[in-house]
Amino acid sequence: MRLLGLGLAAAVLVPAPVSAAAPDRRDGFVYFLMTDRFADGDPSNNDQKAGEFGPADPNLYSGGDLAGVRSKLDYIQGLGATAVWLTPPVSNVWYDPSLKMAGYHGYWATDFTKVDAHLGGLEDYRGLAADLHARSMLLIQDIVTNHTGDFFSYAGAPDPADPGKGFRLKPGMVPPRPTQHPFSANDPRDPEARRLSAYHWTPDVADFNDEAQLTTGQVSGLDDIDTSNPLVRRTLKESYGGWIKAVGVDGLRVDTARYVEHEFWRDFIHSADPASPGVGAVARAQGQEGFLVFGEVWTNAVPFDDKEDALTASYLGTAERPEMGAVLNFPLAGDLRAVFGKGAPPALLKYRLESMKRHYAGGRASVNFIDNHDMPRFLSEGGEAGLVQALAALFTLPGLPVLYAGTEQGFTETRASMFAQGFGSGGKDHFDRSHRLYVFIKRLAGLRAGQPALARGSLVPLHGAAWGPGPLAYRVDPSTVPGGSGPGSPILVVFNTAEEEMLAPGLETGLPEGTRFEPLLGLGVDGRGLRVGRRGALLLRLAPRSTLVLKALPAAPPSAEDEAGEELLEAGVMINTVRGGNVRPPAPQARKRRKSKAPPPLATDKAARVFIEGSSAGVDSVSVVVDGRLGRPVPARWLPDERWVAELDASLLPDGEHTVTAMGAAGSTVVWSPPRGLKIDLPYALAARVDDPLGDDHGPEGRYRYPLAPGFEGRADIRSLSLYRRGSGAKLVITMAQGLSGVWNPAFGFDHVCFHVFMDFPEAVLGRKGLEALPGLGARMKDGRDWDFAAFLAGWKVGLYGAGAATVSAFGPALAPAPQVRADRKQGSVEVEFSLDAFPGVRSFDGAGFYVATWDYDGVEGRLRPLAREPAEFVFGGGEPAGPKVMDDAAVPPEKKP
Repeated sequence: MRLLGLGLAAAVLVPAPVSAAAPDRRDGFVYFLMTDRFADGDPSNNDQKAGEFGPADPNLYSGGDLAGVRSKLDYIQGLGATAVWLTPPVSNVWYDPSLKMAGYHGYWATDFTKVDAHLGGLEDYRGLAADLHARSMLLIQDIVTNHTGDFFSYAGAPDPADPGKGFRLKPGMVPPRPTQHPFSANDPRDPEARRLSAYHWTPDVADFNDEAQLTTGQVSGLDDIDTSNPLVRRTLKESYGGWIKAVGVDGLRVDTARYVEHEFWRDFIHSADPASPGVGAVARAQGQEGFLVFGEVWTNAVPFDDKEDALTASYLGTAERPEMGAVLNFPLAGDLRAVFGKGAPPALLKYRLESMKRHYAGGRASVNFIDNHDMPRFLSEGGEAGLVQALAALFTLPGLPVLYAGTEQGFTETRASMFAQGFGSGGKDHFDRSHRLYVFIKRLAGLRAGQPALARGSLVPLHGAAWGPGPLAYRVDPSTVPGGSGPGSPILVVFNTAEEEMLAPGLETGLPEGTRFEPLLGLGVDGRGLRVGRRGALLLRLAPRSTLVLKALPAAPPSAEDEAGEELLEAGVMINTVRGGNVRPPAPQARKRRKSKAPPPLATDKAARVFIEGSSAGVDSVSVVVDGRLGRPVPARWLPDERWVAELDASLLPDGEHTVTAMGAAGSTVVWSPPRGLKIDLPYALAARVDDPLGDDHGPEGRYRYPLAPGFEGRADIRSLSLYRRGSGAKLVITMAQGLSGVWNPAFGFDHVCFHVFMDFPEAVLGRKGLEALPGLGARMKDGRDWDFAAFLAGWKVGLYGAGAATVSAFGPALAPAPQVRADRKQGSVEVEFSLDAFPGVRSFDGAGFYVATWDYDGVEGRLRPLAREPAEFVFGGGEPAGPKVMDDAAVPPEKKP
């Protein structure tokens, strides 16, 4: 059995071809692929007879290789990509019997200097680099410096004074230990291994706020390398510098960079020591002046907080002490997904863009993406309309865009294969150049390449709706900074993330009055004929899910056509006051018109009625538009002296900032007031509570057992469900008997458990019966009940789905806005707040029932954890594989009417 591919030692004697000159990397984009799941160009290397090959199993090798990547370069380049980023091609763990998994992904290294035999040999890799360079494309290699595979564990907690105490090598590993020196010396009971000290020999990270744990502890059980050790540093520099010399690699993406100390990166990249040069120096010696190293600093950003941006950007270093050239922008990715995929307020993304300007060199040091191989696909949580908008944002923001393979084919499975024989492919190839997403991305790539300001300009965030889905706008100006876009025209980018027509009243563009536009991209709206008005304001009606990319043209005086029709006419209708509370409308009396240009938000009290009073002149009728929602105007009634008043039910609005705009109609002309702020703050009240028996978390028949890995036992046991109501809305609080775990640092604050929340509305509300089968759980609703909507809640994924598009095995497309989820680990509870806007045909939660079932979800593989007769480390036991995936359940019955 051949365990290793051809090493670099032989290759150094034959210099790699020099990289071909390529355009500025920011003008194009990076196509990221997982080699094993992309294309199989050489089936002879698929099965190395270690039990590691099995395309039907998501945890084993599928057969993709370097030859397969070479065979699909026309497809990749045809999309507009200018660089290819590969998962680590180095020798990996072939089989881990305790996990029943293989290192098909490349991140469990056994030798950092050799090509894994499943992917081919060194000549295949050199050939791929040469093919890319012949096309003026770049090759980016994914690398790992933080860890090797998981070859050892401890019986109990390790003793820092004696790392050999309780140490044990995992049996049955293929190969049994790393094969590269000094990482092969991984047993601290061996005096030579202790002398070399290539590892930290520590437990898993338990506290992700403890910097010492982060840089010395194991992440997910992977053996943590001591990167402060000079021997280790020298070995890693030689290993990865070797790929630059032998293959012609043009850049490196660094995995788990967050878990390695800052000083390492200064040495690894920038060392000028001729005896042990950094990879940047090695690249320059090969004639590569623009060599890029960018790192994965995975953080879970808090909305409207830039702490995680500052942390991520700290890995760029400083001018005096430089580290990486760029970093993957996880805070931005999270907010792109939330706003375009889950219906979060665009104000969230506007804030994140402002933060990107502050922390990532104006955005130029930001590597931008939507999803990747370690998180749920965008389309598993959001719809295609949202994905199209997220892609448009990705290609119109400064920085380096990255597209994960399969996005252009509409993939929903995180690590599904592009080729027919691989896992999750559905038995067919997915290289369709006529796919609408492929065609659209190709168009975006051309747009970016033709407008240098989009890649290298200066970003100016302008507007983001604060309450929920709605308008988002930013401007990208030509930049004269070194490496900037140079002279050119500003570009205005506008989105409507809502599923309804929206008004953007008085959008302050920052452009001169009279500015016109050349539409570069228009989805759902034309954009021609737009002209900037007074004080740089622009009035826009935006169709549902519309997108505009506009190139500014020189200002010009208005034409007769410009002056006809709708315009922002502040003298025609004005909002004077906004009042909250159970009070009568204001008594008729003369009022002076306010002249303030930007009235501050006015808060309601705890009552549900809000009165909006205004004045008008020369209009026949007045309506109030809340949050720009043109399809839901609130008619006003007239008061004396050309005054009017409109009444809102605040309980229909979520808490937080809102805007109200008055619309006056005079014949065929419509005039608008400036928007006015409104803040809603109404309490929830407990409507129902159900206590669930403790210790009943063992499946439908009481025989299920938890996975054997630490941290699972008891985590699926429900203590209680509490339902809170606020007007027509609802909030569900799930409290767990054993509290919540967060040891894996999940985005939504909890791990080792997931929740399915099934909601059943009275048939009279929807006019139809729901489903009884619970998708993917192998179970049915109890007591003959059915469900109409379902929320899925896991540490890395939250989604809302309707029964109409669901099947026995899977949910259909996600609905938006997604529930707001907040985990409170001190209380051991998960709070789920629902927005009625996400429930088609539903006007209230009156009479709704909630059924909650617990299990666990593998966020990497994007699937529920399996069930088997016997438990394994990450496998539930005590049942048949097709049995119900329900560990515990509880229900809040419909409310009883008096």
